[in-house]
Amino acid sequence: MGERSRGRVLGLKAAVGGLVALGVLGAIFAPSALGASGGTPLSGGVSAAKPSGGPALPGAGSMAVAPRLAVSAAAHWDAAAAARFWTPARLDQATPGGTSAPAKSGSGAAATPSSGGRTPLVATPNMAYSYHFAGVPATGVIFFASNNDPSTHYCTASVVNSAHGNLLVLAAHCNPGNWMAYVPDYQHGLSAAQQPYGIWAVRKVFKDAHFTGTSGAGSDYDYAFAQVAANGQGRQIQSVTGGYALSRTSSYYLYVTALGYPKITADSTDKAIRCSPNVRTGKLPGYRQMVMYCTGFYGGTSGGPWITYFNGRTGYIVGLTGGLYGGGPNSWISYSPMFDDRIFSLFAYAQTH
Repeated sequence: MGERSRGRVLGLKAAVGGLVALGVLGAIFAPSALGASGGTPLSGGVSAAKPSGGPALPGAGSMAVAPRLAVSAAAHWDAAAAARFWTPARLDQATPGGTSAPAKSGSGAAATPSSGGRTPLVATPNMAYSYHFAGVPATGVIFFASNNDPSTHYCTASVVNSAHGNLLVLAAHCNPGNWMAYVPDYQHGLSAAQQPYGIWAVRKVFKDAHFTGTSGAGSDYDYAFAQVAANGQGRQIQSVTGGYALSRTSSYYLYVTALGYPKITADSTDKAIRCSPNVRTGKLPGYRQMVMYCTGFYGGTSGGPWITYFNGRTGYIVGLTGGLYGGGPNSWISYSPMFDDRIFSLFAYAQTH
């Protein structure tokens, strides 16, 4: 996942709790500017889910503190500038920061359960296995350069249907830095100009102030929205790639299709993965988060969508890889925050600012 941590004791404790169990909005936080020459730094219509029964969710719709725009891109940061900055070498060398590479599980169709170098927990009957696939237009990779590290970093994000057709949903913990760009249906080895749907400049990022990190109760708010600029033809991204319907999570127990882009240091194919078959989720004890058991979700998959009614191209997004430990303690146990009223309050704000 984007920057998922993998603490041994806490990770195993939470994972064991998840195995036993299986069967919100304030001011917005966003990255600060990097005043460097030679680049462009950042500067300071919803479709309803299909009806389903389930427990009431605890999120509140009203915001305790009025949201504020914390950061926006420089005016000249557009698709052309993003294509110049994000050379093929930078795209291919990008890797999530803050995590050590787990043992590679192979580049075959299915990955074997791995805990990133630790002794794996016993696999459950609900275990699903990821496999590489060609990708879909509405899911891709976020690239950015860290303020404190000249190397480039990435995570996964998706286009969501919105009033202006210009919003992505991603994990809040991805902590985007500067020269932030989005590549839908990312393909390894291609330049920005050669990517199937081009490269898009990210202009603004909106997060819930309740998100305080990937530990404790604040991890329940590990979601964010990013606004992207129109491309060189003046088109908004949703009109080019299509999008997912942002939907409330009706239950902790769902069948979902999960997508993501593992980091190249863990999976050398540098391709999108998905779970097959649809995997059953459960509840992470003590948190407002779902848990999923599917192999291959290494660093880089943070922000990847959890989708219901997936038709091979789009569907209803009801979660994303994120939450406690940045989305899970290892590569085959993943978490997602619940989508309740609070994420929709943030979504409404992002659409109007």
